[in-house]
Amino acid sequence: MLEQTRQNAGSFALWTVLALCLAAGAVSVANPELTPWAFLAVGLAGLAALWVIRFDITLWFWVWVLSYGLLDRQFLHLQLAGLPNMTIPRFIALGAFASFGIYFCTHRRLVKLQSPLHWMIIAFLGYVAINASMFGWTASSEVGRTWPYYRFLEPLLLPIMLYFLVVSSLRSRRQILTALVPLVIYGWYALYIGYLQYAAIRGWEGARSLIWPSYINMPSWGSNYGIHFDRARGAYALSNPQAVLLIQLLFVDLFLIRRIQGPLKLMLIVQAILIPPAVFFTGLRSAYLALLLCGAVWCIWGGRLRLGKVKLAMIALVVVIACSYAWENLLTRDRATGGVGQIQETQARLVLAQQAVEIAKEHPLTGVGFGHFLDYQLALNRDPGSPHANIFSVLTQHNLFLAILAETGIIGLILIVTVFVMLFGQIMRLYRRLPLVNGGWLSRDLVIVGFIAMLNYLINAMFVDPLWDPASNALFWGFMALMVGYNRLVEPASLDLASKQAIGPEPLCRCSGAC
Repeated sequence: MLEQTRQNAGSFALWTVLALCLAAGAVSVANPELTPWAFLAVGLAGLAALWVIRFDITLWFWVWVLSYGLLDRQFLHLQLAGLPNMTIPRFIALGAFASFGIYFCTHRRLVKLQSPLHWMIIAFLGYVAINASMFGWTASSEVGRTWPYYRFLEPLLLPIMLYFLVVSSLRSRRQILTALVPLVIYGWYALYIGYLQYAAIRGWEGARSLIWPSYINMPSWGSNYGIHFDRARGAYALSNPQAVLLIQLLFVDLFLIRRIQGPLKLMLIVQAILIPPAVFFTGLRSAYLALLLCGAVWCIWGGRLRLGKVKLAMIALVVVIACSYAWENLLTRDRATGGVGQIQETQARLVLAQQAVEIAKEHPLTGVGFGHFLDYQLALNRDPGSPHANIFSVLTQHNLFLAILAETGIIGLILIVTVFVMLFGQIMRLYRRLPLVNGGWLSRDLVIVGFIAMLNYLINAMFVDPLWDPASNALFWGFMALMVGYNRLVEPASLDLASKQAIGPEPLCRCSGAC
């Protein structure tokens, strides 16, 4: 049965690629300028067909996540009439949807939304779409004219849609490696860029000549104001996604170190050692906090009773000694030396919080419209007598929950908080179902990595609005897809997309020992 399904998928995929080749040839004859793009589409279709045949559609998600850190808009974008600017990450997303469509056509199955969590996610997305439609998909401010549209499409809709694809296509433990290996490989690139950027910040300008792609060295890249150019922001326009990725990678490394032997283990150990300094290079106080709290979770929850407490005590001692040694630098406003005494940024966040509260009082139910906070914020700042006037003239909200409250009201806030609570419930349910020992790939250690992904994301979300950051959202929803997907697989009765035969020789089961 399974072999016949594979043959059907292969035949369908082959005919699809052949049809696209003919279409690409026709497009090339009609318009030679579109030839490279036509055959790029064929190449993507070929990759989609390959992964369809292998039933490894989840790999699309992780390729898409990491493409934001290397191949986004500045690297390449194509303007098409009537469509958003097409970038490589967006092409990859379309490839994911295409491969998933082929997969379900060959299996004649539809996605079944049996989980209350999934209905809640859809309810949140639906409400945000309705809210944005009510208040307009474009803002009145020229600064952020297309922001409502962008906020909904790229950082919110695409990650969640691909989340559903991953959850629906998870079928075996092998796919854990499908998710983690690309992250580890990209991690070396992120570290390479981060260390070179910090070297340039500290005075070695020649370091920037070693960075690729070259647009990363442009101070104005990602912003007309050169935001975060004084920090190690990796291959992103902001240092926040760099920090979020590196912190998550650290605990992925610690998870893998327990399961891999030989030279690869040594490579992972070296990578894990290099990550904390690279997080320091980002100059983000939220990243410092996330690293400490996630580390505490790993030591206490991921440790083994007393051993975990011993590890935590040793790390705490190292942190105290390091802070004591560099106390004067920590109290400064110089981010390059690790200073956390930036007063203006703190004042700005307090003002933004006050603005969100004011909006909530005036528009409690529906807010001022998804993506329209800036319109209201600019209006407040025009009042010379306002306490907001002396901070920033243009500044987006720096807290996810306050942003949702101000833009979508109490309704939106309740929905998104409920989604996070239900995701946490899924994590805890999976944790209770898995074995205590840490020797297997699908064990409680993996669940702890998933919980750290949520904690890392939420700490960042308390200091910045991640709905401007597709990379961080994609990484978060990718790990949540792993947690929810494996939770469904561990409980055979809940399966709706896979049978025991499809799971193959590696059954996912409840047991007291290593699976």
